[in-house]
Amino acid sequence: MFTPSLIVICRVSIKKGIHIFGNVGYLDDDDVLLHIDDAILSASPHLGSLMSVLFERGFRPSGQMPTLIFATSFFTNSYEAIRMDGGEPKESIDLAISLTINHPVIQKFIAKQMSVMIDTAAEVQNE
Repeated sequence: MFTPSLIVICRVSIKKGIHIFGNVGYLDDDDVLLHIDDAILSASPHLGSLMSVLFERGFRPSGQMPTLIFATSFFTNSYEAIRMDGGEPKESIDLAISLTINHPVIQKFIAKQMSVMIDTAAEVQNE
């Protein structure tokens, strides 16, 4: 699972134009990139359907797991839209990550998690 500090590092990397997975070479391997592209595009319609059903039942992305489900669905939907618009896989991944991280629901979650981490590090107790 990604920690909030890793998400911040990813966000800074995107703003600087650095591919997030570039350091470990995942996106430089065409075969791996093909499989990533296929996996995301295959998952997108299923996650879209899942989100439709969840929202019909009153789902709200609040808390860690619901926010993760929402973020995953939003990322795959964004990636698919960018790819269908003619984007290349590498750029589509970076842009979809950036869009996901900058979504207000995700921003709120990250801010809350950072606050908890800071309070924990400072040994502050919320009552």
